[in-house]
Amino acid sequence: MQAVARPALWPVFVAYVVAFFLSLIASAVYLLVPAVWRAGWNPARLADAAMTFGFSAAGLLGAALVSALVLVAVTFVTARLLGGGVAARLGAGPSRARPLGIAAAVVGVAGLSLACGSAAQLAGLGKAGVTESIALALHSSNPLRIVLAVLCIGVAPAFAEEGFFRGLMQTRLRARWSRWPAILVTALAFGVFHVDPVQGSEAFVAGVFFGWTVDRFGGIRPSIAAHAFNNAMFVLFASLSSTDEQGSRAVTLGVLAGGLAACAGAAAVVRSRHAVRG
Repeated sequence: MQAVARPALWPVFVAYVVAFFLSLIASAVYLLVPAVWRAGWNPARLADAAMTFGFSAAGLLGAALVSALVLVAVTFVTARLLGGGVAARLGAGPSRARPLGIAAAVVGVAGLSLACGSAAQLAGLGKAGVTESIALALHSSNPLRIVLAVLCIGVAPAFAEEGFFRGLMQTRLRARWSRWPAILVTALAFGVFHVDPVQGSEAFVAGVFFGWTVDRFGGIRPSIAAHAFNNAMFVLFASLSSTDEQGSRAVTLGVLAGGLAACAGAAAVVRSRHAVRG
C-alpha cells in the first residue's frame, strides 16, 4: 500500500511570519501618517501625536481593520499558492455543525471570554494592555461608532483570524500531526499574534476552544460565528459599562464561575451527537 504524502508545514509558518510583520508595519504606517500631520511635521511632537491617535477610537479601530485586511490578503495568497480551491483549503465550506452546535460554540466562547476577563481582573491585570485601551476608547460611544467598532473589531478580525489560523494553519498542521498538537500550536501562534501579554493569553485560551470546535465540526464557519459574537459582545460591554467602577470581588468571582459553567455546558453540547450532522 502506497503511503499518503504528508504536506509540508513550512509554507504556513512562513505565511505566519509574513502576516505578523506585515500587520505590525501596516498598522504602524496607519498610525504614523495622521500623527505626522497632527504634529505639523515637527519630529519633536511626532511621538506624542502618534500615541494620542493610537489610543483614540479611530486609531484602534483603524489599526484592527488594517491588520485584518493584511491577514486576509496573506491567507488568500498562501491558499492559492498551495493549490486547490481557496474555500476548500480553508475549510470555509458548509460544516457538520447543526444549529445547536453553532449556538453551543457561541455560548462556549462567550463564557470562556467572561471567565478569562474575570480572572485577569482578579489577578490585577484588568487595567493593563490593549483590551483596556480599547474599552476606554469605546466608552460612551455614539451608535455609529459602536457599529463601526463591531465591524472593525468584531466581524473583520473574526473572518480574518479564523480564516488564517483555524482555516489555513490548523488545517495544514492537522493533516501532518494529530488533533491536539495542531490545535495547541495554532492557538499559541494565535496568542503571540496579539502581541499584548494579557490579550494574547486570553487569545490562546480562546484559540484552543476555537480549534477544537473546528476539528469537531469540520469547518471554520461555527468558529467565525463564535469569534464575531464574542468580539461584538466585548464592544458592547466596553461602550456601555462604566470605566470608573468595577464590580466587587464577589461579583467578579460569580462571573468567573458562571463563565466557566457556561463554557463547560456548551462544550458538553458540542461533544454530543445532537450538535453534529450525520
